[in-house]
Amino acid sequence: MAKLRANWRRVGRRWVRWGQRTLNRLSQRPWARRWMRWGHGAKGLLYGLIGFLALRSVVYDGESAGGSKAVLLALGDRAIGSLILIFLAIGLSGYAFWRLVQMLVDPENFHQSLAFHHVMQRCGYGFSGLTYLGIGYTAGRLAIGLTVDFEDTVEEIAEALFEVPIGPWALLLSGLAVICVGLAYAYGALSGGFINEFQPRLYATVKRTTVVMGKIGFTARGISFMLIGAYLMKSAYFTNDETAGGLGQVLDRLDDQRFGKVWLSAIAIGFFAYATYMVLSAIYRRFPVPESTAPPVSAQRSQ
Repeated sequence: MAKLRANWRRVGRRWVRWGQRTLNRLSQRPWARRWMRWGHGAKGLLYGLIGFLALRSVVYDGESAGGSKAVLLALGDRAIGSLILIFLAIGLSGYAFWRLVQMLVDPENFHQSLAFHHVMQRCGYGFSGLTYLGIGYTAGRLAIGLTVDFEDTVEEIAEALFEVPIGPWALLLSGLAVICVGLAYAYGALSGGFINEFQPRLYATVKRTTVVMGKIGFTARGISFMLIGAYLMKSAYFTNDETAGGLGQVLDRLDDQRFGKVWLSAIAIGFFAYATYMVLSAIYRRFPVPESTAPPVSAQRSQ
């Protein structure tokens, strides 16, 4: 029996390594690189539009802030919106593909991929990929005129959790975990750990500006995650599922709080900075390649 288990583990490891090598080779194809770059630009556009909605709610009374769903809904009501929705649908699916590569191959930490914090990071890549794939799918459905359910998923999950005895505790821990994610983003912004590696052809002055934009943007994203986590914990404490919500709902509620417009303006500016950083990353970032499969240096410079 022990020998059979060992054989199964050996076969499983071989299939995993084969899958990693195949996905890694696929991600290095020119069309895949262009698709992933398109994804970075689409993500930048999405955050820029979220920042625009937030800033609009600050300037004009009666206008509400919102997240990705509000952006997609607003685009669906515009004449040129279908073209932008198609751009987002294709681009965000490319970004989801890049997250899949990061989760399964983890080219940035290829030789440390089994360390605990790298395993947790891989899980985060997977969750991020599913999130943007879902947004891209919704954008695609809207672009071709199909109906879309815009219910807040976080609120629905909170409502379901409150139906079980340990639900409030689970929601409380979830909120704490989201706050930790926000703190990780803030730390990554300050330390520069989340900043992409850029190609040498990017001018030094532009690179410094891009890095600053990235740090501001990641800080804004960290703050938004911390706010989402705080509202989840508040929802768990008061046993009120309407308090829980995603980014759009949190930004909309923030507008009604004391000094809310100040915070909302700061987050909007941060999202504009992040959008600029992602667009420049789409053009100039260098995608990492595991050392065991790395091409010559001259070939890497073109990536």
